[in-house]
Amino acid sequence: MSLYGALFSGVSGLSSQSSAMGAISDNVTNVNTVGFKGTKVNFQTLITKQVSLTKYSPGGVQSKPRGQIDVQGLLQSTSSSTDIGMSGQGFFVVNSVADPAVSSGGYFGYTRAGSFKADKEGYLQNSSGFYLQGWPLIRATAAAPASSILTIESTNYMKSYINTDGTFHYINSNIVSPQEVKAMNLNTIGGTATATASIRMGANLPSGDPVFDATAASNGGQHQTSVLVYDSLGNPHNTDFTWT
Repeated sequence: MSLYGALFSGVSGLSSQSSAMGAISDNVTNVNTVGFKGTKVNFQTLITKQVSLTKYSPGGVQSKPRGQIDVQGLLQSTSSSTDIGMSGQGFFVVNSVADPAVSSGGYFGYTRAGSFKADKEGYLQNSSGFYLQGWPLIRATAAAPASSILTIESTNYMKSYINTDGTFHYINSNIVSPQEVKAMNLNTIGGTATATASIRMGANLPSGDPVFDATAASNGGQHQTSVLVYDSLGNPHNTDFTWT
C-alpha cells in the first residue's frame, strides 16, 4: 500500500459523491422542465489486485450516472390546446427545420416533451425550436393488401395506413425521412364538426380521499369537472360532472 493509493481512494469517494450531488441538484433544478428525465447515480467498488498478504491495496469507488429515460413521467393538466401528453411507449418525432422535404440541413430528433406552440406560420414548435412531425394520412377506401406480421419483443404489430400518395404503409415501413413525414401545420387542418351523443373522460382521483358523506360534505371526497358542450343550434352549455 502506498500513500498515493490511500489518497486516491479518498479522492475517488469525494469525486463520486460530488457526481451524485450534481445529479440531485440537476433533478431539483429541472423540477418544472416539461419532459425532463431525472438522473440516478449508482456506485461501484473499484477492486485492485492484492499482491501481498500483509499489505492492502485500496481501490476506491466510482460513480455510474444513469439517465432514467425509460421512466414514465406524470401527466400534467394544461390550458393549451396544442400541448400533448404521452402515456406508455413512444416518442414525438421532431425536426430542426419546419419542412425537411424542402429545407436542407435539418435533422430529426425524438422527445417525450409535448409542450408545443404554433409559430406565426402555423407550425407546431417546442421550446427548443424543433418542429413536430407526423405521417400524413387519408381515409382508406379499400382493404390493405396482405403483409407479413412484424414481431418486436414477442409483440405482434400489423397496423397500416394509406399515405397521401395513395399507397399503403405498415408499421415496419414507417421510415422517418423527409419523404415520409411532414411538419404539423395548424393552418392546413380543417374540417366540419360532427354531432355526437357521447363524452369520453379520464381522470385520476386522489387515493387518500375519504368516502364521501352527503351529511358531512366539508370532509371532502367530492370533485367536480365541467365540460363545454354545444346543442343542436350551436349554443354553448357547461355540463357539470361530480365524482365521489
